[in-house]
Amino acid sequence: MGNKVITKDAEALIGVESAPIKTEIEKHDIQKFAQAIAWPNKPNPLYYDEEHGKKSKYGSIIAPPSFVTSMKWLGQTVERVNPTMGKYRVGMNGGNEYEMYKPIKPGDVLTARGKLSSLKESPRDDGGVMLILGFEGDFIDQKGEKVATARQTLLRIYGPDQVRKE
Repeated sequence: MGNKVITKDAEALIGVESAPIKTEIEKHDIQKFAQAIAWPNKPNPLYYDEEHGKKSKYGSIIAPPSFVTSMKWLGQTVERVNPTMGKYRVGMNGGNEYEMYKPIKPGDVLTARGKLSSLKESPRDDGGVMLILGFEGDFIDQKGEKVATARQTLLRIYGPDQVRKE
């Protein structure tokens, strides 16, 4: 059975890295993110309280492990993939995964490069397709060291009227 949504143009984008996206990490961005993920509770002091951070083994506050989600590492890649396939009915996040290699601190300058890592179709009972898109990106600091890898899965639902017929 052939693909009903995935095109050769989309498949050609698998593994193609985006242009580098550079972000300087600001203290207040880490603190705002820590507040957001902790709400309605107080944030972890290691991610928020400067005095606590200074006394820690890191010497400053550090970013929560999922902080890289707030960075624009995926936009260019998604923008390249979207035109290669038709419109879909529903899109949603299928999950995120992070590997942290070293703490992210205020003042770090991170460079990210995202890429499409996988495409898979899953048939639906209504004759449509669920498309599963995998993305991956590495984050490199100003010293050239990898600090994190992020993976994101996006799900897209195509109705029977939106797929190629065999």
